[in-house]
Amino acid sequence: MEKHIVQESQSEHGFAKLDPLGDGFSSVELVRVSGSDLEVANAARVSYGRFSNELSERDKKLIRFLLEHKHTSPFEHNQLSFRIKAPMFVRSQWMRHRMNSYNEISYRYVKAAVEFYIPREWRMQDTVNKQGSIGSFANPELLATYKQSLEQSYKAYEVLLEAGVCREQARGLIPVCTYTEFIFTCNLHSLMHFLKLRLHAGAQWEIRRFAQALLQFAEPHFPVSLGCWKELEMAHMREEDWDAQFINNFSGQ
Repeated sequence: MEKHIVQESQSEHGFAKLDPLGDGFSSVELVRVSGSDLEVANAARVSYGRFSNELSERDKKLIRFLLEHKHTSPFEHNQLSFRIKAPMFVRSQWMRHRMNSYNEISYRYVKAAVEFYIPREWRMQDTVNKQGSIGSFANPELLATYKQSLEQSYKAYEVLLEAGVCREQARGLIPVCTYTEFIFTCNLHSLMHFLKLRLHAGAQWEIRRFAQALLQFAEPHFPVSLGCWKELEMAHMREEDWDAQFINNFSGQ
C-alpha cells in the first residue's frame, strides 16, 4: 500500500481536493473550517472565567491534559465541513456515525452518472475477522465479470428511464459501487472518534483511505489538538490493531 495520500489538486468548486481511492472519481474537499486550537483552550478556560488571545505553551499543555483525561466537550466548539464523493457502500458505513450533519445528492432529482468504483485488486475474506478481508490477488476474469455486471445494471437503469419510469424507482437498479456525493459536517471531537474507528485495521480499506484524507486536511487547522491526539493513540494502541499506513503517518516516517 502506498505510504501517503495522493497530492492535492483543485476541484471544480475551487477547493483543494484529494482522491483517496486514486481512480479519478473519489474525492474529499474541505469546504469550511470554523475554530482552531485556541478556541479549544478557551472553551476549557471559561470554567475559570479566563480567556486567551494567543495560543501559548500553557494552552498547548491544557489541550493535552484534556485529551489525556477524556474531557472532550472543549473540542466540540468548532466545525469542519467536507464535500465527499465516495461509493455508496462507503457512504453507508460513514453515516453510521450519527453525531454529524449530512446532505447527499438525490437520484430522485438527478440521473446517476456512469461512475463506478472498480477495485484494482481483490481481497480474500478474513476467516478470523468475519466482516473483514485480508491479502490481495489479481484475477482479470473476475474483473471482467464485475464490469459486465455494472454495464448491464446501468443499461437496464437507462432503459427504465427512457421508457418513462420515474427516477425514484429506476434508481433501484443502481449498484452500491456507484459514486454518490454528500456534505459531511462535524466537530473535532466527533472527527477524532471517526478517525479512531475508521483508521483501524479492522475497518474496510476504502473507508480508511477516506479517513486518512480527512486527517490530512484537518490537521493543519488543529495541529496541537490532532498532534496530541495522534501521540496518545499511538501510546495506547496495539500495533496489530492499526493500519500500517496510519502508524507511518503517526511516526512521521
